[in-house]
Amino acid sequence: MADRLAEHPTFSLASISKSADDDALVITREMSNRLHLNEGQFLSLLALNRTKLVTLKSIAREYRGDEATRASKVAELEAQFEQECSRILTPSQLSQLQHSNDHPAGSNEPGHGLG
Repeated sequence: MADRLAEHPTFSLASISKSADDDALVITREMSNRLHLNEGQFLSLLALNRTKLVTLKSIAREYRGDEATRASKVAELEAQFEQECSRILTPSQLSQLQHSNDHPAGSNEPGHGLG
């Protein structure tokens, strides 16, 4: 079995999952500090951020040779993310989130945008 797996190298789901968990926690804490989330909002956004990060990595891997499709898939994911955020956040919080996304503070890393 190990030989067969060695013939077909793949990514480690455990490492991607751990990385997504860690990154999602950092992002959600930053959102909580900016938006003053309640516990329910924090937990909902933590799950949403984790899903978004895992999906972003999947899109990047799957469409690495097709920039146009990758950009389209990322835009679609961002739209879904914003729609889900609108269900979780108050209108005021959503406005703050959108404003902070238009004027990011110091984050130049791709894939860590919040909307």
